[in-house]
Amino acid sequence: MTKLNPLKSHPLNSPFAKAPIVRLQGQPVLLFTQQHNSLLQALEAKKVRIFSECRSGFCGACKTKVLSGSVTYLTEPLAKLKADECLPCCCIPSEDLELDLSPEGAAVVAYPRCKTPSLTQTSSSIPKHNLKAVALQVKETIED
Repeated sequence: MTKLNPLKSHPLNSPFAKAPIVRLQGQPVLLFTQQHNSLLQALEAKKVRIFSECRSGFCGACKTKVLSGSVTYLTEPLAKLKADECLPCCCIPSEDLELDLSPEGAAVVAYPRCKTPSLTQTSSSIPKHNLKAVALQVKETIED
């Protein structure tokens, strides 16, 4: 019997796909990319407080309510789930996703506050050190 690959048709495999944004109670926390093995791993990397006993053999401890969006399961969940729940340990987002987890203490996505140049300003009139700082902050946000 051939095992089907659930990721074969996943949106992240398209060269033109937008990586899903994961929000916690409305706060953007991460941009989910192929570098993450599971939603749980990505959330833990961002210091999100989520209880998990998956690695200890207890399935269902990381059960989380999905407020909007959907997930794709990498393996069939062993725990019983409601329609609005997911197990982050064995799934990845299929689209932008909002979870009912607290963003408190998490390394949230921070958008740089910068002065927007007026239409009469040119890029040469903006101090170069400001452009470098903004570019570096955006790069760090994307890489996390």
